[in-house]
Amino acid sequence: MVSVVLLALAAAPPELALLSKPVDGTTLSVRWQPTEAETPSEPFARLEVHPDETFHGVALANGAVALVRVPGPARDLSFAATLSVVAPGKAERVLATNVVRASRPVLMGARLFIERGSPGIDASDGSIRVDALEVSEVDVASGRLRPVFTTRGFWTHLAGVFGRELVLYVAEPEGARLIAVHVDTLAVRTLKAALPPLAHDFVVDGASKAVLYAIADPGIERWFVERVDLLSGSTSRVAEGDVAALLPTVLPGGVAFMPGPGRGLRWLTRDGVALPARGPGFERVFFVSDGLVVGCHEVPGAMPRPFAVRARDGADVSVAWPKDVIVEPAGVRR
Repeated sequence: MVSVVLLALAAAPPELALLSKPVDGTTLSVRWQPTEAETPSEPFARLEVHPDETFHGVALANGAVALVRVPGPARDLSFAATLSVVAPGKAERVLATNVVRASRPVLMGARLFIERGSPGIDASDGSIRVDALEVSEVDVASGRLRPVFTTRGFWTHLAGVFGRELVLYVAEPEGARLIAVHVDTLAVRTLKAALPPLAHDFVVDGASKAVLYAIADPGIERWFVERVDLLSGSTSRVAEGDVAALLPTVLPGGVAFMPGPGRGLRWLTRDGVALPARGPGFERVFFVSDGLVVGCHEVPGAMPRPFAVRARDGADVSVAWPKDVIVEPAGVRR
């Protein structure tokens, strides 16, 4: 009997954490959606949100989902978001306030990290305001916050995880830089001392021990994918294109990027299509887990369309996505 139960569990299709909201609606739904199911599952949480706000989440252990959302209007939205956790059968629980709007929680194993801050004084000369910025570890059980990095500047961005380090992109009055912060010792390593502003779409490739991102040189109407070695700090340009959304992406077969709208993701170091185009826009991968590659097809001005494919062969996985709403996949049940 035990072996039969184990076989049944092993054969159970993965469940995706899905966040969804009507475009102008005020209710954010959170559900666990089994793949291969014919209809959308019932949300286990319905939360009131501002109709104009974005939302992001990440699946935690035991069926819980951590959410970053803005619960209502605010004069300054820079740090107006909250981090909360929801789980089936339990009420939403706020873990942190003063969270960077539209930031995404980051997991290192079971440890959760978030970007926070507080606004500085508006400059009388019209220059960019300098804020107090912080990256914190959040204890999900207690809500206790532990700062792992603080600075004064324009923004910090959690670019990814490398071993026991967080890779951070930090923009300060002296310029932008790329650093690695050890989450236990709080030691800081400088990976790249100077970057042009507005680097974006960071991804950490653990296999090759590198971080990749998209960037443009000032005055040049070309965009580049840069690669920084996480051990030596050496930098190289590995791809280029004429759009900002080059989307470097780590897949099971290697690193890919988006050379242009409607062209899908192409392999970075060899010929071939890594992920076929699903239309005229861009393929943005949110996560790779449990043999699935999950993301959204994005066309400027249109509602993103989520997708899930098998990592081994790129075949579509059947998911009953909620219809006529904004949908963001947030992970696989852990």
